[in-house]
Amino acid sequence: MKFDDKLGRYVNEYKDLIFTWENPDEDRSDDEKRLAENYYSHIDDIANFMLPDLIEIYGDVTIDDVKEKLGKPLIDYDNGTVTYFEQSFDGDHIFEFEFLDDEFEELEYFSIDG
Repeated sequence: MKFDDKLGRYVNEYKDLIFTWENPDEDRSDDEKRLAENYYSHIDDIANFMLPDLIEIYGDVTIDDVKEKLGKPLIDYDNGTVTYFEQSFDGDHIFEFEFLDDEFEELEYFSIDG
């Protein structure tokens, strides 16, 4: 785990996901493994959660389009957010949502900022 000056947080990459921690006081690898497994097992639900807003902005979009274009997520466990800085729907916006549980079953507040 290394400190990222730009984010002001500790960062680690695992299974093509980026995890950030404010001040990890212990090894977080077990947390990262659990979160990665849960994220990938719920990716269809995550894409479906975002889909109505993405259709409203980008038009005819499918769940497969969403999964393909999201890019690498940054999972901030301390704040309960998932952010996509490099999504490929366009180059101008950042996608983000909140997760309320470690299973990614309770999702709220999807936003498109830019």
